[in-house]
Amino acid sequence: MDVLRFVDENRPLLGEKRVSEPFLQRSPKIDYQPQPKGLTPAQYELFNFDADAFPFAYGYIQDLPDYLSQYFVKRYIRTFRKGNRRQANTWLRETMDKGVLARVEGVMKRYPITTSISRVKGSVYTFGVIKGKKVQQKVIGLDEFSVQDVETFSKSFADALQEMVVQFEDKYIHNRTKPLKSAEEIDQIFTALYKKMAYYTQMKGVEPPFYRQFQQGNLDENRCNIALEKMRCEDWWRTKLLMARSQIREHLMIAVGQVQKKASPYASREAIAEWRLKKRKAREFIKQMALIDEDGEVLELEEMFYKTVSNPAIRRAELMVRMRGFEEIAKHLGYAGEFYTLTAPSSYHAVHSQGGFVANWNFSSPKDTQRYLCNLFAKIRAALSRRGIRPFGFRVVEPHHDGTPHWHLLLFMPQDQVQECREVFKYYALEEDGDEKGADEHRFTAKAIDWEKGSATGYIAKYIAKNIDGYACDDDKDEETGESLKDMAKNVSAWASKWRIRQFQQIGGSPVSVWREARRKRGGVVEGDEALTKLVEAADKGDWAEYTLLQGNGDPCASRDELLARTCYEKREPNKYGEVSKKVIGFFNQQMKSFKAVLTRTKVYRLVKKSVLKAQQAERSEALKHCERSSPWSSVNNCTEQKIDNLTLFLNARQNDVEIVQKALKPICLPLNDRQLAYLLKGNLLVLNHKQSVRFINNKVEIIPNQEPVPFMGDAGEWFVQ
Repeated sequence: MDVLRFVDENRPLLGEKRVSEPFLQRSPKIDYQPQPKGLTPAQYELFNFDADAFPFAYGYIQDLPDYLSQYFVKRYIRTFRKGNRRQANTWLRETMDKGVLARVEGVMKRYPITTSISRVKGSVYTFGVIKGKKVQQKVIGLDEFSVQDVETFSKSFADALQEMVVQFEDKYIHNRTKPLKSAEEIDQIFTALYKKMAYYTQMKGVEPPFYRQFQQGNLDENRCNIALEKMRCEDWWRTKLLMARSQIREHLMIAVGQVQKKASPYASREAIAEWRLKKRKAREFIKQMALIDEDGEVLELEEMFYKTVSNPAIRRAELMVRMRGFEEIAKHLGYAGEFYTLTAPSSYHAVHSQGGFVANWNFSSPKDTQRYLCNLFAKIRAALSRRGIRPFGFRVVEPHHDGTPHWHLLLFMPQDQVQECREVFKYYALEEDGDEKGADEHRFTAKAIDWEKGSATGYIAKYIAKNIDGYACDDDKDEETGESLKDMAKNVSAWASKWRIRQFQQIGGSPVSVWREARRKRGGVVEGDEALTKLVEAADKGDWAEYTLLQGNGDPCASRDELLARTCYEKREPNKYGEVSKKVIGFFNQQMKSFKAVLTRTKVYRLVKKSVLKAQQAERSEALKHCERSSPWSSVNNCTEQKIDNLTLFLNARQNDVEIVQKALKPICLPLNDRQLAYLLKGNLLVLNHKQSVRFINNKVEIIPNQEPVPFMGDAGEWFVQ
């Protein structure tokens, strides 16, 4: 039987049509919608997912930076796919109506730099409507800059300030109607130049170098010169802008709820990714570098790195040794142990512990909260000092799940001072918003250490491990998030790196710098000093308790002047800004009348790429093939670093000439850098500005007027060398 005939009996017309025409499946009609212009990548992703749902969602995210809207777009799409458009729209509306945009605006007001440094980037999508017959331009702030944008702006700022210096010199030094008569008059001119450059820097949202000293009237000549060099340096601007950009982005992610236990605890995913990238780059750098001492001995930088406190394992072990040493001292002296926790007021927290935005958040960043806690503890220490209470121990800083820091302190003190110490802590902890709900319960908590039940170090060991590498915490759960404590260690490290927060701080006791230098001596006798010999022996065997008591003559809270030993330093070579830093070279007995340093860093190492060493060895091997005798190989041959060393040696050998040049040029221009000085001292002509050049001949400085204006070609911080 023909199937079509059977069907045709019931529907003859349809059957005839089916027989005469082929069967075709038809899809529902979809109207073409052109892709709009002026959208960010996250907005394009939302439009391509569902063009019909796009207008509603776009109305909520259009004012958010792209790096913030990405989170909401992905969450919206995920909710849409699990349910439907109605559920996704409901989630987005309820989330945004909680005040996300107001929180973003509140945070942005704390960073004027986002408006003072901005640029136009394309046009804004307006749903096909051109307002006022003009295309609206999209303006982005520093937080939305790419790294290339930051570098471009850094160079433009440095060039603008360099040009300001040139114009200032021409107006107030070279074209003066009256000659400069005194050093004070010169200082006044350069102070005025600093003020002008500092104003420009402030207008860009960056704090000028030494500005606090300038306001206090303590800006000396050296600081002024360093500040002028920094403000016209592209590298200095790049560092400042990148740091500001990074912290603004993280602060805004906290504001919109991307940093919390329901999203990413302690730090944003972006911050964690940046921290991992820095760690990987640091490891790669360490692996490709080597150290060479003065005798030509080559050491692996990687091997030396893992022997220092930069190694998390060694850092953690040292902290535990010091903590255990304090505990032994407390038991020896019959002191009490106290475990305190300090927490900031609720207005410093962005998200509740169980989720949900804090309504009275004052838009503080973790850095702001850390500053509040530091000021709070400064008041507490001053009050304790007035009462003759001198506790010693450790402080650990760790974040809440939303990145807000709080402090844990393990302190030791005499039994009869415990109650008074607690009262002082609580008084100042409740000084701000002390009447709010839960303040009395959470702002300051105290727990006495019971020596019979366990070790005091055990109370803080978990916090030390959590804030370093999560060592021996595989089975422990994080109280803030409920996640594995070891897994959360990387988030905490990324948080500390992002906000530059010092996680561990010793309170009272002897300085660890002397301890480290004494351990470098690896035991042995200090000739003519029995006290230092005992100190070195205590440090060598890792006995922090004995070391501390020897340092303070039995007093664990001895002042710096009462200590037995102190570290001694040596000045480094000035950097490109003229700053002189110090490096530790050993320690000495400050109680002896005559100064005698115990040197612990007798070797000087240079950092060289392994590839350079291999090239040197290849050249040496090739030379040995062609001659029977060859000159001994030196660690500095053919190294890039040799140029730097030779420049320093050259200037040191002609120090008198350097002083003559600097003194002669002081009324004319800013101090020359090392490269310019060396070039000048070799008899070359150095162009100072458009109208003047200088030459050093026969121990005399000759100022030579240019025959015609010389075009200024220098980068920030340098003059054009002709």
